[in-house]
Amino acid sequence: MVTKKSNQQKAVITAHNISFEISGGFYIFQDISISFDGEKSGLVGKNGTGKTTLLRILVGEIQPSEGKVYKTGKIAYLPQDYNIDINQPISDVFSATNQKHKIAARLEQLNLKNLDLNRPLSSLSGGERTKVVFAKLLLSDPDFIILDEPTNNLDSNSREIIYKFVKEWRGGLLVVSHDRNLLNLVNRILEMSDKGLKVYGGDYDNYKKQKALEDSAAKRQLTYAKQEFKKIKKQAQETKIKQEKRSRHGKKVRDKIGMSRGMLGTMKETSEATSSGLLKLHEKRTEGAFDELEKAKAKISPENAIKVDLSGTEVHAGKLVVELKNIKFSYKRAGKMLFDNFNLAIYGPTRLAINGPNGSGKTTLVKLILKEIEPLEGKVFLGLDRFAYLDQSVSMLDRDKSLLENLKSISGLDDNFARKWLARFMFRGQDAFKKVGALSGGEKMRAALACILAGDKPPNLLVLDEPTNNLDLNSIEQIESALLNFHGALIVISHDKSFLESIKIEKELAL
Repeated sequence: MVTKKSNQQKAVITAHNISFEISGGFYIFQDISISFDGEKSGLVGKNGTGKTTLLRILVGEIQPSEGKVYKTGKIAYLPQDYNIDINQPISDVFSATNQKHKIAARLEQLNLKNLDLNRPLSSLSGGERTKVVFAKLLLSDPDFIILDEPTNNLDSNSREIIYKFVKEWRGGLLVVSHDRNLLNLVNRILEMSDKGLKVYGGDYDNYKKQKALEDSAAKRQLTYAKQEFKKIKKQAQETKIKQEKRSRHGKKVRDKIGMSRGMLGTMKETSEATSSGLLKLHEKRTEGAFDELEKAKAKISPENAIKVDLSGTEVHAGKLVVELKNIKFSYKRAGKMLFDNFNLAIYGPTRLAINGPNGSGKTTLVKLILKEIEPLEGKVFLGLDRFAYLDQSVSMLDRDKSLLENLKSISGLDDNFARKWLARFMFRGQDAFKKVGALSGGEKMRAALACILAGDKPPNLLVLDEPTNNLDLNSIEQIESALLNFHGALIVISHDKSFLESIKIEKELAL
């Protein structure tokens, strides 16, 4: 693997107090200052926090609303959406250079040896096209590389190539990714949130440990702040009651002994001044304790877990869920047999992952299982009548309808129960009325799960096709939480090893 040798010690990119305003004084982020040199950095954060916007500012595609970006050295950028004409031949991608040997070396580096450059890009899979664009990027011999979700649409073998490249790269690197295996190859994590940009030393696993410690400390601080606020508020109330009692008692005494009017006035003023001073002191202490309580609350990370009882999804261990016998299938246009005398049997609440290179027939197999397409030969048996299929685009949802409308239509729940169910999937209050078309990728997947898992009889067979594509890590963890509470049979197409481990996949089928 050919990698860049680090020869620069000074910062390649420095961002100084940069902000980006959308409109009307609304900022995606404000006052971010950060430097990049020879280290490898991973950028994480929820969808909508401005990760891709920051990358585009750093490479000069767009300008910040405020602040400056300073750059030295040669910088290469692989965007998530690289807008390439797929009808052009592959050779046109490299038209800027005639160094055929160098092109061949970069393609071989990315496991595309002997690729016919006269082929149209449309004949390549999404993952192959990504690698072609990546090869072009490397031809510039950059000092610093910026990657936005580089492992999207890549099969396991292709991901390993990217991992190897990142591991051996000796220049500076910044990557936005939901791929935890990739993020464990960097030496610092940058977290974007509504509170700004925070730097954590180490890889992603170390970042999670640091976040857990921070959350634990924040919860302890919150408990203490609550106790202090309660104690000080109680003391203030007790002081007020005591002062009122003293005031009433003093009046009785003065009335009984018959003090002069002048003396009474003086004593009354002195008493009121003392009482007022004590009350103001306690009021100040109460306000201070309340401020500390609010600060402690602000440090607590929001609850990410989806907590839902899915006891109605159980499948008996001996139940035959799916059986494929002697299946033959091919697409006429492909000219090759995808499945030839293929057999598969799934029993009980099995958690099965289907993997294989791009074009191996993973999605086709799922469609055969669910009887969306018919085999040329062979038989398909589906032993469960309650099943749901979530494709990559979650096409089951009507993008023009609200989340609440979709849920009621799919599940049959009434308005009240539908709102309560959505809250369990982290959609609270006005979130229920958002149009599906306005939701982020992570929100759509979470919304789709909410819709299909609701009702008196949720599905006991769930099929997911690349559910983590384009999702931020927070959304992935939320979906993992929901799936751990699913007790039926689960079939997943995914190249995300961390995701598969988290949802406790039991078997793998390699195509």
